[in-house]
Amino acid sequence: MSQSFKLFRVQQIDSLLDRGRARIKEIDVALQDDAALRQALAQMKDTEQEFNEASRKLRHTEQDVQSQNIKIEQTEAALYGGKVRNPKELQDLQNEAAALKRFLAVLEDRQLEAMLNLEEAEERNNSAKARYEEASARSDAERTRLLSEKSALEKDMVRQELERQAACSGIPDTDLRLYEQLRKQRNGVAVAKVIDRTCAACGSTLSAALYSSAQSPTQFARCETCGRILYAG
Repeated sequence: MSQSFKLFRVQQIDSLLDRGRARIKEIDVALQDDAALRQALAQMKDTEQEFNEASRKLRHTEQDVQSQNIKIEQTEAALYGGKVRNPKELQDLQNEAAALKRFLAVLEDRQLEAMLNLEEAEERNNSAKARYEEASARSDAERTRLLSEKSALEKDMVRQELERQAACSGIPDTDLRLYEQLRKQRNGVAVAKVIDRTCAACGSTLSAALYSSAQSPTQFARCETCGRILYAG
């Protein structure tokens, strides 16, 4: 088994580990992202506040209507009770009763408007609650899925780490140091496969001598353009 193959195998495992770590970072970010749920909650709270305010206004108008009816009843009781006999006082009571009834009509209109506003506010609040519940259910399902994926990735990475240790066991320390150095310099890819006499990492065509050197089982060659270790397969 050539040294380039051993390093290529380590590279394959490291690439899997790199993808696993990157995906776990993405999952951790996604698990912290609850913007949609917070927005749905904020909307629900806003509509709840609107509903509560509409309820308060309706209660207020109902109290006004009730109070006005009491005033009318009291005025009419005085008007028709027989205790007031003075014509001017009777006329004043009649005028007062008529004014109270006119204002009662205004209050009843306000009450009707408040009832309609409350119905609309309740509908908006119910819709917002439904959206929040849907968002919460989606969030819970997505969180469960992401946590399951993360757990599976972590298990795979434990196995891959063991495979990496085994793959590195027969590689000289100097070669491993070069490999790690190239990994840092070349965006995590230190070993490139040779495909159709070209470096698969940078696309450079290999000279005949370099291609022959890359096929050697006892030494490894490096791409003249990107400097990566070549594995001819």
